[in-house]
Amino acid sequence: MRRPGRTAALLLAAAVGLAACSSSASTTGTTAPAATRTVVRTHQVSSPGADYRPPPARFVRPLPPGHRTPGGAKDARCPYIRTGLDEDGDRGYHLHRPNVADIEGDRIYRTTVLTHLHPVGCRFYFYAPPYEAVADVVPRRFSSATVAHNALVRTAEAGSQPISAPHFARDGAADRVDGISYRTKFFDRDGTRDWAFAFAAGRTLVVVHTQRSDTSRPAVYLARAIVGRF
Repeated sequence: MRRPGRTAALLLAAAVGLAACSSSASTTGTTAPAATRTVVRTHQVSSPGADYRPPPARFVRPLPPGHRTPGGAKDARCPYIRTGLDEDGDRGYHLHRPNVADIEGDRIYRTTVLTHLHPVGCRFYFYAPPYEAVADVVPRRFSSATVAHNALVRTAEAGSQPISAPHFARDGAADRVDGISYRTKFFDRDGTRDWAFAFAAGRTLVVVHTQRSDTSRPAVYLARAIVGRF
């Protein structure tokens, strides 16, 4: 899925020793052959976004009841997907709409919107101690679809055990969206083994983290549930 740089060669031919576009006779009466010189110049053209460096992976701190949200976040519902239990209550949302609690497999007591991101992101916290983050959605918009796609590859390469998922959504316009599963940091008790899934939708790169170290599927299913919003 990498889009490597390409090398362009520019060939210049210069005719040397020509006068008035015609050959001239030498003093011996013979015609002097025209001398030519070939110059080859090469230069490297990098693919857009090839120099992108994803932010370093980090553990997300728990957010217990009564604690303020960290900087760049606020308590609010996610604009991309419902939370499910416990925030939505037992009102049957899980029976007919995708939600984070059902897909990720953990009950959630608190959702924050990451306002420092553009578009905004979301983070979801477990309902019991230590009130760790169980999942989040981290979007980032680039200048073009090509740059976003190259950033997708770089992001997965920064983790481990990447699993390519071309056309992962298979739903209308999302047929053309590519994604990659990989392991990274999220919940500190899991080290670097939590599963994430990243996809490039147009010029937007979206990374979905989960605290699941046992299976990559919840991250993929969360991505499928939200890809249409980007």
